[in-house]
Amino acid sequence: MRGLLSSLRHPAPLLLTSLFTCGTSFAETESEIINDEALRADAQKVLKDKIKPFVENYCVKCHGSRAKAGINLQSALKNPNGESSTLHFAKAAANVKVHDMPPEDSSKKPSKEERRQFVEWINKIKYLAPRDPGPFVLRRLTKTEYANTLHDLYGVDRSIADALPEEVVGEGFLNSISPLQSELFLDVANQVIEEIIASKGKVPTTVQKRLFGTLPPKGADLSKEARRVARSITRDAYRRPASESELDVLIDVYDLGRKNDLDHTGSLSLMLKAVLISPQFLFITPAGEAKPKEKIVLLDDYQLASRLSYLLWSAPPDAELSALADKGELHEKVILKAQVQRLLEDNRSRALFDGFGAQWLRVNELDGQVFDPKTFPQMTPDLRTAMTEEARLFFQSIVQENQRVARFVDSDYTFLNEPLAKIYGISQPVPGPKMRRVKLEDPNRGGILGMPAILATTSFPNRTSPVRRGVWVLEQVLGERVPSPPPDIPELEEQKHKEAKRISYSLRL
Repeated sequence: MRGLLSSLRHPAPLLLTSLFTCGTSFAETESEIINDEALRADAQKVLKDKIKPFVENYCVKCHGSRAKAGINLQSALKNPNGESSTLHFAKAAANVKVHDMPPEDSSKKPSKEERRQFVEWINKIKYLAPRDPGPFVLRRLTKTEYANTLHDLYGVDRSIADALPEEVVGEGFLNSISPLQSELFLDVANQVIEEIIASKGKVPTTVQKRLFGTLPPKGADLSKEARRVARSITRDAYRRPASESELDVLIDVYDLGRKNDLDHTGSLSLMLKAVLISPQFLFITPAGEAKPKEKIVLLDDYQLASRLSYLLWSAPPDAELSALADKGELHEKVILKAQVQRLLEDNRSRALFDGFGAQWLRVNELDGQVFDPKTFPQMTPDLRTAMTEEARLFFQSIVQENQRVARFVDSDYTFLNEPLAKIYGISQPVPGPKMRRVKLEDPNRGGILGMPAILATTSFPNRTSPVRRGVWVLEQVLGERVPSPPPDIPELEEQKHKEAKRISYSLRL
């Protein structure tokens, strides 16, 4: 999630649908394409007849060719499709809406109705730009997703993945892979084979029978039988049907085992090991290759199933999702929405916070945060747990109750137990360790910005840090990046420059 700012532009009737389908769009009907053209034409007219006169009347004196506060609306009018223009318009709309702009000493001020209309007009700018879902990134399964996948498909304990190193952030998510991880994935694959495949002469395990079936009769075409097994095991392991060329690779592995005097079961085990260390298993991969000239490629149903399941459950698609993908029905909006609702209502949807929400809010760093026990004696392990639990329950309530995304930063309730209630200074009794929903009277405490977990994570061991909190708001909530200072500034001055700039940004929020 680049930031909450982009999400705040929409009421988000189904927040998670927009999250997991990021980078794609549904198949369009002719009427939808025509509607897009109408929206684009309307946006162009609004830009010319409404936005431009407003900007020229109230804004360009300060935000014209010499941009004030980094906002150049004159340039934005000339190139409304540019990425920087979109950001400038969004900032302008936000400032106009809350009456921060034009300033109090301005000779010209829009009326309340003009302000409301300007914000409404700015929302139409997006229709001027061509659709651009952004670059397609092949995402690796996280450590948790990998462990859950091995457990769901092969029944092994999730602790089998404990030896994997902690994740390294890449492309805005836990996405990278290192040589060390590659070696450890092979070690884990060997352990899986040892657990689920019986040694020669022993009774096959239940999982082995399910994966490999019974031994083929004497004289059977073993290579043909191996291809049948490969096609079956890759359907679950790859989260989609394997291509014929992918099956050819696995048959080559099977044949290699046979040439090295492995029996049929041993060669199938070698083939399964190849599946477990393959990119198709470790990454969420598309079923087919995109055509070279296609700029936007729709996600197939198998990608939708995997993205939805791993986002909400941190686990592979279940039988119902897989069946819909096989039928080619999952991309239909009504069916997709129903599946999102089904997965959210399942207890496994807690994984959405553990795998996404905690990383987005960075409360997953709280466990490792060091605090001075003399300055903060109340920071006990139980209090840390309650802080994280508050953030999780609040996150889940917004998702499951289908609330507006803006509620993340503007709400009148939270979840507290007795130790947390003392931190908040709540007057109403909240006895015991049980977390419960509590209405907040202090408007400064509503939403994620005032949560103890957030404030603690963005602090130093013995004091608060406005700079760290300002950066957190910019990067985690608004999705902005503060540029580095010029290279000719000495190291000490560079640090001062950077901190001053970030403080000024945070104070303006």
